[in-house]
Parts: sequence; structure tokens; C-alpha cells
Amino acid sequence: MFMWLKPTLHWTTQLLCCLLLAALVAACGAAGATGNNTAAPTPTPKSTGATMTNLVGNGFTMNYPQNWQVTRSGSHLVTLVDSTGTMKFDITVVPNPNAAVSAESLANAGTKVASTALKNSQAVMVPSTATIGGETWTQKSVSGVQRLNSADTQIQVVVVAGIHPTKAPASKGYTIDYRAPKSTFDSANTTYFQPMLQSFKFG
Repeated sequence: MFMWLKPTLHWTTQLLCCLLLAALVAACGAAGATGNNTAAPTPTPKSTGATMTNLVGNGFTMNYPQNWQVTRSGSHLVTLVDSTGTMKFDITVVPNPNAAVSAESLANAGTKVASTALKNSQAVMVPSTATIGGETWTQKSVSGVQRLNSADTQIQVVVVAGIHPTKAPASKGYTIDYRAPKSTFDSANTTYFQPMLQSFKFG
């Protein structure tokens, strides 16, 4: 049974609402933000041996392990959960005309929602940017305790946010958050999360 789905439904819904609200408020009156889109070096993902399959989403494609469960909420949210129910990967896409809401603001909204869903949440030091889909995204991370499979578990969450196209009437805000128990996060990151992120393509 996928134990992530029910406990984090409220969390994911909150994030989607925050991002949609931010985009709508900005579209109604804020001027578009200009951003520096200098790309950071792209790490080469290690071979995992996992059998991957293709996901087509709202303006993107990505590979993911074929035994993970995929759930969609309209065109705005795709949730992937592994077969053990301990790893989760969310992709949220919202309209963001002329990039009125910055990637930094999207990442801050994501980490704020994650922090309120975790007990004793605290920031985790990670590089401030990541290269996904050939573009530079803002990156943040938090950790804290959450109920997972009937036990209080220390969880690490990484939130990355980007805008594509960079500044155009049809710009969209993309937020990805992925999480796993902190004790196994590094292994999950190498084996699953990074290969998924590096397979992400716009279009």
C-alpha cells in the first residue's frame, strides 16, 4: 500500500494552491521579473540498472522507474510513489505569464509548505541551483519528522523550481519536490531522483 499518498495529500494540495495563487496574483498586477539564467554544470547520473519508462506531462517529458505508481491531479500535478511507499516525487506546473513569479518565490513556497507538514523542520544545506532540462532552477531543502508507514520518520525534502520559457506570455512555473527518509536519502537520490531529474525535458 502506498502510505505516502494519504498523509501527504493535504501537503501536496496546499503546495498546488500556493503556487496557483502566487501565479494568479502576479498575473493580475505584478511586473515580470527578469532573471539570470546562466546554467550550472550538469552532473552525469550514475547507471542505476532500474527499468525506466516515459512520462508525458504538462509541457515536459521525463523517465521514471516503471514500478512506481503515477497519480495525476488535472494538468497541474503529477505524483510518483515507489513500490515501498517510502519515496515520493511531485511535479507541479502552474501558469506564470511573463515569469511574474520568480523561481525563488516558487521554491520558497514549496519549502514553506513542506516545513509546515514536518515536525521540527529545519533547513538542509544544498547547492542553491540545479540544472534540469538544460536550464538553471532554484534549489532548497528541508528535513523534519513525518508519520510514514506507521512510524515517526526523519524525512528530507528537496524542492527545485524553474520557469519555462524564461520570460514569455506562455511561461509556466515548474516545481519539483522529492523526498525520502533521511537515513536513505543519499542512496535514493543517486539511484532514482537524479536520473529522473536529468531525464527531464521541456516540450
